[in-house]
Amino acid sequence: MSGHPWQAVVASLLMASCGGCSAQETTPRADPPAPGRLGTHAGAAARGPGAGERPAESAPAAPRDPPPCKEGDTEPHDLRCTGLYSDFAARSLAEGVREFKPAFELWSDGAEKTRWIYLPPGSTIDVSRMNDWVFPVGTRLWKEFRTPASGASRRLETRLLWKTAEDRWTRATYVWSEDGASALQVKAGVPHVAGADGYAIPAQVDCIRCHAGKTDNPLGFEAIQLAARGAGGLTYAELVQRGLLSTTSGGPLPSAAALEVPGTETERRALGLLHANCGVSCHHPLGVATHFEMRLNIDAAGQVGDVRGTRVYQTAINQPAKVRPAGAPPEARYYRLRPRDPERSTLLHAMSRRDAPGAPPEQMPPLATRRVDEAAVAAVRAWIEAMTPAAGYPPAAP
Repeated sequence: MSGHPWQAVVASLLMASCGGCSAQETTPRADPPAPGRLGTHAGAAARGPGAGERPAESAPAAPRDPPPCKEGDTEPHDLRCTGLYSDFAARSLAEGVREFKPAFELWSDGAEKTRWIYLPPGSTIDVSRMNDWVFPVGTRLWKEFRTPASGASRRLETRLLWKTAEDRWTRATYVWSEDGASALQVKAGVPHVAGADGYAIPAQVDCIRCHAGKTDNPLGFEAIQLAARGAGGLTYAELVQRGLLSTTSGGPLPSAAALEVPGTETERRALGLLHANCGVSCHHPLGVATHFEMRLNIDAAGQVGDVRGTRVYQTAINQPAKVRPAGAPPEARYYRLRPRDPERSTLLHAMSRRDAPGAPPEQMPPLATRRVDEAAVAAVRAWIEAMTPAAGYPPAAP
């Protein structure tokens, strides 16, 4: 955008937040403690939701017999060997595995998602840098994706993120069979999941584009998204109460109220969505798109502050944009965000489109999404329209 050539703008858009994806598996090391009864198999699973639908293209066939889970295997081929379930057939969670829900979710073409985390007993998350948590070795996170099918939900994939050493995360994507009886690792992805309304499972190598924007890999398990209204399961407040967060200084932790997304409901909704989908992974001081920041930052005093203090307010509103909508008059001026003018706000244009095959990358988010997030577009449009001088915003630039 302003001050950057077209290629840099395209690169920043291409590296913008993804709706969750997986990266190349690293070379196995270390054997961290496993949650629950790692490797327990419960026999043949009952036929699950989505029975009778066509299987996903390139999806692995269900094994005739459960393969043995190898002790110390940090690259399990079968979801049953990751420690998520104590009883796979009953879908009973293993001991120590806790569900969580961030207040603002990455867009994944409308898929329903459930997330879990496991922290090794006696360990804590280092939150000395409140914007970039560091997790203990042995931490595991899972994210399950589902799509509606025949009045129920069909499991499509489950992704694993496992910290196997201080400087290493294992990432894996497990694709569910049609009948829900198995979920096996697939590295190359599935471009078209049959019977899932165009849903695609990305290749594991794609995820580094998003997760490399964090000091430690997890994106959704962080202060802003777990402290905000709408978070569920293992929230920031419960993490503090259970003593699962620590700092090197041993000082007090911010309250959940201090970390709340600022502003009116309209502002809060837009800022939270931009934070989760764009700011956490790329658009922040240490990301790949530092010219235009959308992360909500927590200052040294443990405060988020007000709307005018956010970086998206400071780096986007009335800031000229070089990316222009197709067919725009050459003399027309466009801005990243122009108060009360959605049509000349290029952020909204990027969110409202999806690139044609082979076209220059301009859509936001650019990865693992083929459908526009209409609710997010509506939220950002409502925010732009509410940017009046009476609400503390500057007049629109010419």
